[in-house]
Amino acid sequence: MNPIGLTLINPAGLQAAKGAGSAPGNFGQLFQGAISQLENSQAQANQAITGAMTGHVTVTQAMVSMAEAQSTLDVATSIRNNVVQAYQTIMNMPVG
Repeated sequence: MNPIGLTLINPAGLQAAKGAGSAPGNFGQLFQGAISQLENSQAQANQAITGAMTGHVTVTQAMVSMAEAQSTLDVATSIRNNVVQAYQTIMNMPVG
């Protein structure tokens, strides 16, 4: 089980899986997949909380699900902060 909830993706594997004649996976596709995983982890945490309230899921399982969702959100926030910082660095570079 992946404690963060994100699947590690090898960009070189994406190109090989698509075939030699097609373009490699673009950033948008990778970003879309990461956002989908984030949404799925949040939805699973919500279901676990609902299940704990109704008695179908133990409180421990709900807490683990919430911790996984929080970890996934922390990683996504960290990546977003790094992207914004990189953008700001590029924008502050002198031209010419």
